[in-house]
Amino acid sequence: MSPIYVYDYLLRSGVALNSASHRRVFPGALIRVGSGFGCVHPWPEFGDVTVDEQLRLLSEGITTPVTEMALRCAEIDGAAREAGVSLFEGLEIPRSHYSWSFAQATEPQIQRVVNEGWQAIKAKGYANYGETRRFLEQCARVGEKSGLKLRVDFNGCLDAHSFSQFIEFMPLRTYQQLDLIEDPFPYDATAWQQMQQRWGVKLALDKGWRDGSTGFSAVVVKPARRDWRIVADRHPQHPLMLTSAMDHALGQMFAAYEAALAREQIGDRVGLCGLCTQHLFEEDGFFERVSSPGGLLQPDLSGGGLGFGDVLERLPWRRLL
Repeated sequence: MSPIYVYDYLLRSGVALNSASHRRVFPGALIRVGSGFGCVHPWPEFGDVTVDEQLRLLSEGITTPVTEMALRCAEIDGAAREAGVSLFEGLEIPRSHYSWSFAQATEPQIQRVVNEGWQAIKAKGYANYGETRRFLEQCARVGEKSGLKLRVDFNGCLDAHSFSQFIEFMPLRTYQQLDLIEDPFPYDATAWQQMQQRWGVKLALDKGWRDGSTGFSAVVVKPARRDWRIVADRHPQHPLMLTSAMDHALGQMFAAYEAALAREQIGDRVGLCGLCTQHLFEEDGFFERVSSPGGLLQPDLSGGGLGFGDVLERLPWRRLL
């Protein structure tokens, strides 16, 4: 095996990023294999081992789903850098929704969404669903004229009853602008099917995608964690929503590259994505190069491959093996 070099990083957010985590600091690591780079960004809240354990296993030649995709990313990235081309050459990155940041003021974000013409807002939902509903009402009032759609990801923190309450007492205007609700409560085919039929809402499946059969209208895929092709084959009748893993900018760009490939290969089955997450974190030398006006992610082209070439070269790499 080629030598692997590592750069440890910490991402920082202003608030917790989902209902499953209270953290505001997120450790991860970039890896370098030959000319290529990849991103190791585990989420222990969702069953991953820590980044230290990921790297320890990798040093012993043992891969996890996270490091396997990071190595795949490094291989693809390295081939493009050696050829002197950007991985985004000839590809179109699908458009994304706006990932709402509860760490930033509401009004400037609303104005940005409206002024730049974003098609949807996605917010993290919490067990206090009344607060989530009130937030969506606020967005619905502002976005009604522009046709703004609303998405929510509960990360399975509700139960069937509380989800019903969330929908039942929702103002009509908000309800009409709902697009997708991701993982409202832990997946159960019968219960999810009943919810879709009873309330006329579309549910999106993330956790439990391997065993999911019915009761959902879309499947969420994070290319940094699993190959979208496997998911597309497993659910041939369903649209896919490809998202970042809320990780380093390099991992974000890998997700964008895979989403562009997916759009090219399976067309309209790739719906509005969730690739624009750079603004959820404190700016660094990588994130400052990423922009996404109106949900159109603009890749960095420096050094070919997934970009950021000059920044990557300046990092203090340490040898893993």
